[in-house]
Amino acid sequence: MNFGISFSNATDERTAVREAVTDAISQSNGSDLLVLFSCDFYDQSKLLSYTLELTDKVVGCTTAKVIGERGLVNGIGAISLKGVKAKTKLIVGTGLEIGEEAGKFFNDFRDGTVIVLPDGFLDNIPDFLLGLYNSLGHNFVYVGGGSGDNLGGTRTQQFTEEGVISGGYSLAVMDLKLNVAMGHGFKPITGPMVVTKAVGKVVLEIDGERAFDVYQRHVRCSVDRFAYNGMFHPIGIPCVDGYIIRDPIQVDSSGAIKFVSEVPKNSIVTIMGCSADELIKTAESVAEKAVSGVKNPKFAFVFDCVSRCWLLKDRFKEEIDRIVNVLNVPIVGFLTFGEVYGCNSVPMFHNKSIVIGVGGSK
Repeated sequence: MNFGISFSNATDERTAVREAVTDAISQSNGSDLLVLFSCDFYDQSKLLSYTLELTDKVVGCTTAKVIGERGLVNGIGAISLKGVKAKTKLIVGTGLEIGEEAGKFFNDFRDGTVIVLPDGFLDNIPDFLLGLYNSLGHNFVYVGGGSGDNLGGTRTQQFTEEGVISGGYSLAVMDLKLNVAMGHGFKPITGPMVVTKAVGKVVLEIDGERAFDVYQRHVRCSVDRFAYNGMFHPIGIPCVDGYIIRDPIQVDSSGAIKFVSEVPKNSIVTIMGCSADELIKTAESVAEKAVSGVKNPKFAFVFDCVSRCWLLKDRFKEEIDRIVNVLNVPIVGFLTFGEVYGCNSVPMFHNKSIVIGVGGSK
């Protein structure tokens, strides 16, 4: 298996493709699968059209920023893989049944890696992932992240060689199995509580009280400052290997809290806290775990939540540097709106996390 990774910060689509995609394919001596991450200011249809002049199998999505070895790239990042069997699929919609149908498209694969790039603002992403797993099973690792934008109102977009969409998923399955790890670095600052009333992404009551009243009892914040304070204090849902993070984004006049992802009724939750040092240390640990299972590591995907960048500010580059130093291989990734992770088990949709997948010889 050969690979090539390259980047471009050119502002026009043709030059960006010529610099990044051409170079990546040249490094890998051809391409069986091209994974492309693109900042949202490009015309994605043009970008895809120029890319398809060079290869016929591509999967990718939009983002606020691309991640490379030197930090954030305001442009595109591409990885070309040669010597793998791969298929791609573009899916409009979401939910359990659509996930199951998507998985059936790949039923000629017995194992490998499923790359999942959803619109990060969709509802029912966890249900879609469960449906995907129902069809494909536990012999796969699942990795990816939610496509996003720069919060300027741009619609997120997903693409394969089939075209460009919004409000869906771009998927790829390949017979190369990555070694994948995930973490976040948040810790509980409260005892357990119960979500007693919730609808989708909106939590109305915790322990029988208005959700914001309970939240405000533990985190000093006003309604006006909620989005800022909530960034530092998400909630955690206990799971077998720690906590799944759910990111609060808005409180309404009734005291209900809206989250980035669904929080089911009757969930046990705690309010979480973090420090910059712990976030960076956790990212380093995730890199160590991901690379440790690969005998001859060659490259890595990095899916890093955009809110970690906001939290760490000037120290975000330190997080990337620590990851690069541990992995010691070329990397490509992007700032995500939610992260997909599942290692031989049901994939979950996370917030405020970092997911790293390392490819090579095991």
